[in-house]
Amino acid sequence: MSASTIPAHGKEMDPRSDGTHFPMGHLEVATVADPGPAPISKGFRQQLWAALAIGAVLLLLGVKFDPHRVWESVIVNYLFFLILALGGLFLVALEYVASTTWSVVFRRIAEACASYLPVAFILSPLLMLAAPHLYFWARHGFHFHRAEKNWYYSLGAFDFRTGLFLAIWAAFGAFFIGRSLRQDREGDQINERHPGGWGKLSSKNGRMAALYIPVFAVTFTLACADWLMSMQHGWSSSMFGVYAFAGMFEAAFALLVVLAVTMRRRGWLGQIVTDHHYVDLARMLHAFCIFMVYIGFEQYFIIWYSNQNDETAFFHRRLMGGWNWMFLFLLLAKWAVPFVILMNQKVRTKEPVILSMAWLILIAEYCDIYWLVMPVQHASFTLPTWTDLGAFLLFFGAFALSVSRLLRRHSTVPIGDPKLVNSVAGRYL
Repeated sequence: MSASTIPAHGKEMDPRSDGTHFPMGHLEVATVADPGPAPISKGFRQQLWAALAIGAVLLLLGVKFDPHRVWESVIVNYLFFLILALGGLFLVALEYVASTTWSVVFRRIAEACASYLPVAFILSPLLMLAAPHLYFWARHGFHFHRAEKNWYYSLGAFDFRTGLFLAIWAAFGAFFIGRSLRQDREGDQINERHPGGWGKLSSKNGRMAALYIPVFAVTFTLACADWLMSMQHGWSSSMFGVYAFAGMFEAAFALLVVLAVTMRRRGWLGQIVTDHHYVDLARMLHAFCIFMVYIGFEQYFIIWYSNQNDETAFFHRRLMGGWNWMFLFLLLAKWAVPFVILMNQKVRTKEPVILSMAWLILIAEYCDIYWLVMPVQHASFTLPTWTDLGAFLLFFGAFALSVSRLLRRHSTVPIGDPKLVNSVAGRYL
């Protein structure tokens, strides 16, 4: 296929980072050239396998020499990479349910992130094995006053819910990714709209996305309650699921920026992603750093206003013993710094700026999970240890291998999507 990118005349021009100009969202594009699969080298994949193997060895050593600390490392790193995969899947579903055009050029990257979900399901026994070491309710002899809570927070019920949630997410991910790849081969006839019925949601992808989003809202909230909130005795929050979702969504956009910039620099996206697409991503990243701090403040304000011992215990643990410095870092890295820097329209096309902000947010998301887990286990601030390095290498290797597997086997953009041309040209309405 060949591509035609003829700029329209008489439109407002926006400066590129290299000093040239382009018309924002007004490019005349007739066709889009298929950039093909990403040429990810065998050597790089071998390095990922090596990282995974080293991580597995370190975790096995941790089980022998530091059995409690190793499970703390497992849950932090397991949840971090799971959140990145779930964020990718949510972006895919959101595109279908909202019938958006701007995000089509990035959808294959989000799908690649979501392709890790079956691997997360396979690795879920690690989460189940960690439960007796991390949760007060899993300790021998502990009983709640209410019988139904004793049943709900039992190891058997916990393991069942963990497997069920991950299986549901992996199944939806397989459906969306499979249909997208099939669309590349067969064109848009697999996603035809029919008169009447659901209007914009008349496509099968749209209907399944409309089903997935409320299912995800319920399962993700319950999973956060199981895996994170139930770790602290006597504390609960109706805002916690929303807080975790806000962090997931912000981190998903940050990862999308990192992968899109990296792939564009290497030429893996052809001429498809341009500076005005960077502006779109930077705007979303800017918007959701505001959403993140809003939800975080709401949770803080409600707990502060209620001033009840069982509520304030959450922040008391996380603002004492040196953990307050991590809280301050999260406030700066997840909101203040990206909010101020990305507010400027001119910097939104500068790769070094948006890339550094994206990396900062990803690091902050990892620290956020660390900050949620570790103060429950350690009253004083504790730095990551070699078990954290082992867990990170294991899950990073598994995640990166999943992403690279999809990208090197299929086109780096959904070339069969009829909205791709308008997405490349910036015609979103």
